[in-house]
Amino acid sequence: MLFTGSRLKVGDNSGALKVACIKVMSRSKYRWAQLTDVVLISVKRIKPHKRVKKKEKLRFLLVNTKKGIKRIGQVIYFVQNGGVILKKEDPVPLASRVSLVSPFEFRKNFRRVVTMSSVNV
Repeated sequence: MLFTGSRLKVGDNSGALKVACIKVMSRSKYRWAQLTDVVLISVKRIKPHKRVKKKEKLRFLLVNTKKGIKRIGQVIYFVQNGGVILKKEDPVPLASRVSLVSPFEFRKNFRRVVTMSSVNV
């Protein structure tokens, strides 16, 4: 689960390294976000000369969470919270490459993220 103020790792080549969650957008009724939720973030740390700027507000898709994913007969845990920065217009990743492991639950709604990631679980 991810709360407001949580620090996250960015797993794409957009230029941001660390971001902070400002608001949970896709689950407005709840105060926490889970896997495949979209949150509003603020960029805290960046690489020089890249697309995103520091203190910029963007949308962020959660790809990995420390909280386990329950499947039939198994639970999958990730080491850290991470995700992908999305474009402002539509739910398409801003970057051209994703370096995080994408779970099976993304195949239905976020096929573009699954095809860009290197490893699928």
